[in-house]
Amino acid sequence: MHDDDVMDRLLRDAMAADAPQLSPAFDARLMRRLRPRGLTPAGRMVIAVYVVAASAAAAWAMRGLQVDWIVAAVLIGVPAAAGAGAYAQRLAARH
Repeated sequence: MHDDDVMDRLLRDAMAADAPQLSPAFDARLMRRLRPRGLTPAGRMVIAVYVVAASAAAAWAMRGLQVDWIVAAVLIGVPAAAGAGAYAQRLAARH
């Protein structure tokens, strides 16, 4: 028997067989495992500490600037960061 004949027989047998079915609970288990998890209280605390430290570092770095420049940086930086975050969240939700 040639390799082509063996392959043809295997393909015919596979096509004639019933398609495998997943259990009804499979989708529910899969969705539970793939669902994004929320932050734990410890994770929230780490982020809060990071925000405070980053704010303190930014304030220290800008200590020699005029108040007008600091206000301009905040007025431009905060909406830009919020927009970038919303855009990234929309991209993540799409995939």
